[in-house]
Amino acid sequence: MLFEKPKHHHHRVSEFQAVVLAGYGSSNRLYPISEEDNLPKALLPVGNRPVIAYTLEWLEKAGIHAIGNAPQKLSAYLRTYTGNVHTQVVSVDEDDETADALRTIKDKIDPGSTESASKDDDLLPYVGIDPTRNALVYKAIRSEDDDFSMRMSLLNKFPRVRVHTDLQDAHLYIFKRWVIDMVAEKENITSISKDLIPLLVKCQYQKKLIEREEINKYASTYENLLANALALSTTQSAEVDDELADPISSNFKSPIKTYVHVYRGGFCGRGNTTASYSELNRYATKQGASITRVPSSAEVAPRTQVGNDSVIGEYTKIDERSSVKKSCVGAHCVIGKNVKIANSVIMDHVVIGDNVKIDGCIICNNANIQEKSNMKDCDVAGGYIVEKESQLKGEKLVAFRESI
Repeated sequence: MLFEKPKHHHHRVSEFQAVVLAGYGSSNRLYPISEEDNLPKALLPVGNRPVIAYTLEWLEKAGIHAIGNAPQKLSAYLRTYTGNVHTQVVSVDEDDETADALRTIKDKIDPGSTESASKDDDLLPYVGIDPTRNALVYKAIRSEDDDFSMRMSLLNKFPRVRVHTDLQDAHLYIFKRWVIDMVAEKENITSISKDLIPLLVKCQYQKKLIEREEINKYASTYENLLANALALSTTQSAEVDDELADPISSNFKSPIKTYVHVYRGGFCGRGNTTASYSELNRYATKQGASITRVPSSAEVAPRTQVGNDSVIGEYTKIDERSSVKKSCVGAHCVIGKNVKIANSVIMDHVVIGDNVKIDGCIICNNANIQEKSNMKDCDVAGGYIVEKESQLKGEKLVAFRESI
């Protein structure tokens, strides 16, 4: 996706481009809510807004242009997006890893700095941070025996390292343009978080690795851009000492510095599993959130209760003696009499019959829950029909498809 500020905003120019990798996500961890019959991960509703809408709003406020990849359904949404950014979609193979996607769109990225928001990792990694510089100096995949090793060259250059096992990668990275050029040429780099970041981190203190990977060749490509930027800067000097010079090998100065920002004191979440996706919705609709709980287009019967920790979508109809607590109900839903919904996410165009009880469920677009069904902790795929009087717990409900 290529995001551009409208012409009447000439006064605000960003030196960054943002690459947003917006696909279907992990089909295993988000099954069955993120698949072809429902929605790509970027369009899953959080507080009745698509996930990608939060990203676009953030980019717009920051004045950042962006490029990204997207499946067809997301392309359709972007064409109707009403924000002050123009979108152009760049499609890549859905099976591509994150670095592969960057390689595909390399020619659409201008010289300068690039920001990337990418797909998901699995376990929380070991993360080593030099607290005196906020430098990211170590990142490794967690092992089952919890053992890890560090090179002496790392400790020589960074004597103070604090290793964390409780930090989750937000997958928000800022790169200089030469890094993208390097990824384009090195096809062995397929993943940003698993291949590229560890490589850049190690190059801060491994001289032989820099030589083998020819890092200086790439890093020197845009030196004039940095010099020009520093010359125009009112806060930085062009004669900046390399504070990361190796005290042991004083003649070795790495061209790479990697820094990390640890976000504390607020909410930052990832919807990379059905459980964490549900948690995002609970946070978005919690008491005190400044959102419209029941829009004027919705029809809610007088004897129906919608909690102040829930939200109802446009043109949804809820019959009498029903209740909605700690839940998100999408647009154009039809909900019958005496229905109890709690701790759930109901997407758009869902039909729920009379006397149904739903607790801790995710129900996708166009599903039909027939009368007197009782469901707890279930995930219902798009278009699925739950037969009347069903008693279900912990099920993933998906219709069988004929093989092609």
